[in-house]
Amino acid sequence: MPQIKLISPLTQQTVKKLRVAAYCRVSTNSADQLNSYAAQIRIYTKKIQQKPEWEFVDIFADEGISGTKSKNRPEFQRMIRMCELRRIDLIITKSLSRFARNTKEVLEYTRKLKLLGVGVMFEKEGINTLSLGDEMLLNTFAAIAQEESQAISQNQRLSIIKRMETGTYVDSNAPYGYRLINKQLEEYQPEADMVRWIFKSYLNGMSTAEIAREISSNGVLTKCGKEKWKSSKIAYMLSNERYVGDSKYQKTYRTATVPFTQYKNRGEEDMYYATETHIGLIDRETFEKVQTLLKCRRERFSQITEQNIYPLTSHIRCSECGSSFHRRIKNGSIKWVCAKHNENAKACNSFCYNEERIYDGFVTMVNKLRYGVEDIVGQTISLLETAANTYKMNNQTARNMSQSIAELNAKLLMLDQLQGKGYLANEVYQMQTRNIRKQINELKLQRQDSYESKILETLVKIKKIKTLLDEIDEPLEEFDQKLFEQIVCEMTISRNDELTITLIGGLKFTEII
Repeated sequence: MPQIKLISPLTQQTVKKLRVAAYCRVSTNSADQLNSYAAQIRIYTKKIQQKPEWEFVDIFADEGISGTKSKNRPEFQRMIRMCELRRIDLIITKSLSRFARNTKEVLEYTRKLKLLGVGVMFEKEGINTLSLGDEMLLNTFAAIAQEESQAISQNQRLSIIKRMETGTYVDSNAPYGYRLINKQLEEYQPEADMVRWIFKSYLNGMSTAEIAREISSNGVLTKCGKEKWKSSKIAYMLSNERYVGDSKYQKTYRTATVPFTQYKNRGEEDMYYATETHIGLIDRETFEKVQTLLKCRRERFSQITEQNIYPLTSHIRCSECGSSFHRRIKNGSIKWVCAKHNENAKACNSFCYNEERIYDGFVTMVNKLRYGVEDIVGQTISLLETAANTYKMNNQTARNMSQSIAELNAKLLMLDQLQGKGYLANEVYQMQTRNIRKQINELKLQRQDSYESKILETLVKIKKIKTLLDEIDEPLEEFDQKLFEQIVCEMTISRNDELTITLIGGLKFTEII
């Protein structure tokens, strides 16, 4: 009879810890929810760190953003990218309605994560997507969450429409030059004076672009605390009826079902125009003169048709002087020439190039990449993935920034409460609010521009290039405009006939044309 002997392992096998992250979100800017948002970050951080079988990864938090569309939640998307990089094993979240209110997206993302080996634990519903039998429960609860979201949104919409019809509706977003005080738009200095200067300058002949540059150069901040003003923002202000004391309601509308999509109202829904709803900053005569001038300039520029927009337009820059290349027809052939050289040949010693030569350079580059996609693009992807894993410490940086943003939002709410009760002078309230909002914007930019985020963003773009190249079965024989628009950021041409093509993700390739 055989004798059995147990051979024990020399050392006990180490149990691998689960890499755990949390996702939290608030849907409005109400005091209770924003305070909850700040608390959720602290609670989840503590909860994960207290479990010895869990390894803390990060807290992903979207503040003050609707949950009906995942693409509008930057932290949610950052979390998904980290899952794709195999850096998370489990996500915990309060409920299905916090994760997403769209049944389709709930199922889409949970299934995607499940295929990646990543589970999602919904605390309220008691569901872990990695557990057997939870698929049916997930479907049921997701559908309920969606119905609740639609019902709430519909009730809110009906209430808003009723107030629009009576002219009593007040938008929660006050235009530049105003502040919302006790549900009324009140003039706010010195922004109001800036609004008047903008209208006056436009009537005096300045363009919207010139006005934007002038304000930016003087260091005047936008309402959101940004230093750079845009021409489009100036144009919108000049056409905004709010500055004459009127209000046009429902310029945009949302679909009635999830996912809620915002559209510009071009007659699909009723609009409501209410006069003298608040104090105007511009008199009606000045406002009407500006509208007439805006209309004349729009008609003038509308003469530029789509036929004047070509694939290479705004894509080519001169490496000698930095000017853009413009399209010209010479001797019956299409050529592209440096704008500065075209005006004065002595100012730039660049040449003009036949359009077909430029197209051929792009085709050559694509064919080289297609056959060397694994050696060139594949290696780049591997290096980026390694870099992303190397810089894990940036997770801590992003987490600290999210916590700081939450605390600053809580301060804003406290200031609102103090000012509403009359404990805080309006001048002090405006100054402190402005400073805090500026800090929040700076933190968001820093968080967005963190090194790790850039790596992940670049990685996604280069993976897109690889996917598009993999779809090409045969060598390109002619210029592919769609592919060009999808992967090319910029091109430069030197007088040595060197065409340097910069692709999305920062990859650069040079061809002799």
